[in-house]
Amino acid sequence: MTVEELTQFMVNDINKGAEGTDIKCGVIGEIGCSWPLLPNEKKVLQASAAAQIATGCPVIIHPGRHPDAPAEIIRVLQEAGGDISNTVMSHLDRTIAYKDRASLAEFAKMGSYLEYDLFGIEVSHYQYIDTFDMPSDAQRIQLIKFLIEEGYGDKIVIAHDIHTKHRLMKFGGHGYSHILLNVLPMMRRRGMTQEQIDKILIENPKKWLAFK
Repeated sequence: MTVEELTQFMVNDINKGAEGTDIKCGVIGEIGCSWPLLPNEKKVLQASAAAQIATGCPVIIHPGRHPDAPAEIIRVLQEAGGDISNTVMSHLDRTIAYKDRASLAEFAKMGSYLEYDLFGIEVSHYQYIDTFDMPSDAQRIQLIKFLIEEGYGDKIVIAHDIHTKHRLMKFGGHGYSHILLNVLPMMRRRGMTQEQIDKILIENPKKWLAFK
């Protein structure tokens, strides 16, 4: 498909309904990307930006597993005219290293929402990149505090990214309530205010999910 055909496909799903139904999509994504970007992935990103322009729909990105991947994707979206301020970059936990605060701060300047969405994964081993150390929940909170101190408190969103059975309560996992039951108390014990927490859990998602 061409960029134009992909764009029209997305616009129809948003304005008319997906797959011949009247169920209208509320976000564009999660747009999956590799590292390095494949030609078809670049086309999909360009189409996502064009569909976002046409509809005002928010966008969410799954970056390739490389620290430079998020910035490369944002540049493609920018060149295509996308609204970076209404775009979420997912999976930063496993993309920009915990100790590399300079790279994180540099990426934050590009203006997207910054998503830490692997809360509940407390194992440092990351099977896709065996040289990358996955942060713990406590370390994720420290990164969030760092971003708040750098002035990006209004650009942070969080999630669990639960995608396997063993992470559900029924199978012995922490479940979908992990953030509310366990992470929020950790945040408070580590000095985060209720105002900061409410911004991350309520205000930021509300702003991102609103069509512009």
